[in-house]
Formats: sequence, structure tokens, C-alpha cells
Amino acid sequence: MEYKSENKTCKNCKKDFIIEPDDFRFYKKIQVPPPTFCSECRLIRRLCWRNDLTFYNRSCDLCGKNIISLYHKDKKLTVYCNRCWWSDKWDPKSYGKEIDFSRSFFEQFRELQDKVPLLSLINDNDIGSVNCEYTQNTTYAKNCYMGAMTWRTEDLMYYYHIDGPNTRDIVDCLDLFYCSQTIYDSIFLEHCYNCRNCYFSSGLTDCIFCYDCKGCSSCFMCVNLRQQKYCILNKQHTKEEYEKIIKSYRLDTYSGIKRAEAEFTQFLSKQARRFANIRNSVNCTGDYLLNCKNLKNAFVAIGCEDVRFLLHGTNIKDSYDLTPGGESSQCYEALTADYDYRALFAIFSFKNQEVSYVENCHSSKHLFGCSGIRHGQYCILNKEYSKEEYFTLRDKLIEHMKNWGEYGEFFPSKMSHFGYNETMAHEYFPFSRKEAEKKGYKWWDKLQITTGKETLKPEDISDSILDVKDSILNEILYCIECRRNYKIVENELIFYRKCSIPIPRKCFYCRNNWRINFKNPTKLWHHKCMKGGCGNEFSTSYTPERPEIVYCESCYNKEVY
Repeated sequence: MEYKSENKTCKNCKKDFIIEPDDFRFYKKIQVPPPTFCSECRLIRRLCWRNDLTFYNRSCDLCGKNIISLYHKDKKLTVYCNRCWWSDKWDPKSYGKEIDFSRSFFEQFRELQDKVPLLSLINDNDIGSVNCEYTQNTTYAKNCYMGAMTWRTEDLMYYYHIDGPNTRDIVDCLDLFYCSQTIYDSIFLEHCYNCRNCYFSSGLTDCIFCYDCKGCSSCFMCVNLRQQKYCILNKQHTKEEYEKIIKSYRLDTYSGIKRAEAEFTQFLSKQARRFANIRNSVNCTGDYLLNCKNLKNAFVAIGCEDVRFLLHGTNIKDSYDLTPGGESSQCYEALTADYDYRALFAIFSFKNQEVSYVENCHSSKHLFGCSGIRHGQYCILNKEYSKEEYFTLRDKLIEHMKNWGEYGEFFPSKMSHFGYNETMAHEYFPFSRKEAEKKGYKWWDKLQITTGKETLKPEDISDSILDVKDSILNEILYCIECRRNYKIVENELIFYRKCSIPIPRKCFYCRNNWRINFKNPTKLWHHKCMKGGCGNEFSTSYTPERPEIVYCESCYNKEVY
């Protein structure tokens, strides 16, 4: 069948969007109707279901243990700690219910969600991971603390999206991959060692404040360098000169770091930028892509192929609208589909096949509208059927959902367990409460934030890490940006001392938000190369009115290599 591009109007934001022939082919293959929301509204709708870093204290509803959870204790939900949820002390099928064909499917699924126990945090601590209790979306990891989205890693603190293997000893980082070790406050690095404040680079060793550099060592405040050593502000120095200048900055001090940061920012603003951070990839549009092929509108992807509308993915094939996911194929509109085949409209789906409209189901096949099922098959609303009954009833339910305008749509944001301000949606698309509620999103008033309890003011913290005493572990600090209280933990202090890094004056949440905002938006604009005499045009995450100097690939390579 030959398909043609079609213009559609988003049912949510009322803006126009295009469905292309390849999109129709994919929807036909997985047997879902074309979307009624534009790609950005679909992304926000999915992100409204994902809380990564808003943690609360509460009790496990099975064993009574005090736990850290994604869910506030005042929410009318059943929440189990990790050990209890993965145990055989309860049976998710005991919550199974018959379908009521006189009512909305989404309404019935929400009632099921309210009853089936939820995992306090989505991690496999004490199962596949070790000492990763205070983490979210973590698998096969060791010694990780206060962060989200990591697998096959070790010794991480205050992180977001770190992918192994052999990636370890990381603090305050975003989007790190492939054998990066001893890294601080950095973004989108691969194969780097002993670096701090480095961004969108690969193969660096002993570098500080570097942007889009490759194969460099012992470089400081450099941009767009390749295979260089002992450079400062892109100028070559001898080893002795380099070490003397570095020493003069006193990078063990907070004041020295702020000085270097200001000079680096000024220098960076005058350098040409590549239109996109796409490395070793073919036929791709988006940003922050590595080792990919045939990706469109994709952001932060590693080793993916034939994927469109992706945010955070590793080794995904032939899929659309995933946020995030890994090692999956033929998946659609899923929020964390890992090791899945044909997971459609799924939330935290792990090692599943042929599942639709599921939440927190694992190692199962042929599920529809299920929550919390493990090692199950042929279930609808958590009730198990024979193979023949399942397919007959599933097809009938799909037709019922089509009549209600539900099939083909992800779970509505109003059904989410979270307020907009608790979720990834707020991190990537920040709205005020008034703006969020005007757009129909919920808001949560009871964030667990402590203020006014500080015992040590920012100005009283030692400027140099060399002067910081062990007693700081007993102090309560406050963030100079949001005034939230925070503490320094023992392993954190050990890392700062080992790497000569001063005590941070901002809380982890503000530090993480800065890194997210330092990256470009997850959206593409039409742009022209700013190199004089070049007429090349491209899609980029830089808006045309931004001040950065943006080059096409050809002009950028001529400037850099």
C-alpha cells in the first residue's frame, strides 16, 4: 500500500503536525491508529507519568518498614518496599477484575491501579543491583545514590542517565556512556577519565572545562579541539606552563571554580557550534546521538536504529515514541520499555512481549490493561484467561476502546499518580502552577522540601576543599538558588577530596536542573549555516534567534579539523 504525508491538527495543543509515509507504515505494522497528539504533546503526556527525583518518606504497606518512595504518604495508593514487592507474599492476579463494556477502559484501569501495590522506587536493589536503595530506574548497578536512570554502573552519586559498562566513580553528571570513570559535573561524555566540567566530548583524560573536544588530555577551558595536550583557551603551552597556570586558578576553591567558569563561558560564546551533537551516526536528525542509524527527532540515543520520537534510549530498534528505553524493538508510546518486544502504551515494562496498556509488569507476554504482573500471560485487567479467550476478549476490548476514543492514546495525564511538578515533564517543559493547571495538568502541594534548618551558611563554608573538616558531615547547608536544605554525605566528601573539588553551594536538584537547561531543547528548528558564504540548511535544536554561532557539518569540520 502506498502512503502519503498527511497534515493533522493536534487534539491537545491545536497546532498542525505531519504524519509521514514511513510513520503510517510503522503504525500499520504494529496495528495501531495514527496519533491524534503532536509529538511534543505525546512526549509531555508520557513524561507526566514519570517521577524520577521527587522522593518522599513513607512506610511500606506490607511490612511497615520506613522507606523512600516516589509516592507521598497522603496519596491513596498501596506502596510496597522493594523486597516485599518482588516477593511471593502477594499475588497481583488476586486483584483481577472483569471488563465492564458499559464503561471507559481508562476509568477501569485507574481503579485497578489504585488497588494493585506499587513499587516504592523502580529499581532492582538486592536483586540485580547492590547498595542502590536510594535510586530510581536502576538495574544491574552497584553503590549508587540519589539519582535516576542507570544500568551496569558503579559508584555513582547525584546523577541522571548514566550507562555502562565500566562507567564508575561519577558525581553530578548527566548522560555519560561507555567506560567513563572519575567524572564530575559533566554532560554527554564517552570514554573519558578524570574530567570535570566537560561537555559533549569523547576520549578525554585529565581535562577541565572543555566543550566538544575529542582525544585530548590535560586541556583547560578549551572548545572544539582534537587530539591536543596542554592547551588553555585553545592555545598550546608547555607542560610546565600548563601546570603553573592551572595551579594559579586554585581549582580546589569555590572562588577559583567560579572564575574559571566565567572565563570559559565567555570563551565558549565566541566559538562555532556544530548544528547537532551527532557522532558516528548515519541518516539521523535530533541531538546527542551516538552510534545510531535512521533516527528522526531523537535525543540522547546510543546504538539505536530505525527509531523516531525518542528521548533517552540505548540499543532500541524499529520503535516510535519511547521515553526512555533500552534493548527493545517494535515498541510504541512507552515510558521505560526495557528488553521488550512490542510493548505498546506501557509504563515501566521490563522483559515483556506483546503487551499493551500495562504498568510495572515484568517478564510476561500477552497482557492487556494489567498492573504489577510478573511472569504472567494471557491476562486482561489482571485476570488470567485461556489463550483463545484472551485473544477474543482482547480484540473485543480494542473495539470498545476505539468507540470511546481511547485505543491508540497513551494514558491521559490526569490519571497519573503524580502532580506535574513532581515529574520529568516539569524538568523538560517547566510551567508555573497556573500555566500547568490551565493546560489541564495536576499539581502537587506537598513536596518534601526542608528549608530554614541550616546550621552552616554558604559564606561560612571553607573556600578550599583542603580546609574542609569532617565536621561538615554533621552540618545542614542551604542552596544559594532555591534555599532548600541539603547535606554532604561521607562518600561525597571522599570524592571531593580525592578530586580537589570544593563543596557545592547549590543543592542537587538545582545542579541537575542547570545541566538539563545547559543542553538544548528536545525540539528541532529549521536553521541556516552562519558561516559566511555557506547556504546549507539543516534541522537543529538551536532556535534561529539564539546568539550561538551555528555551523553546518561541513563548515564546522573545516573550522575544527
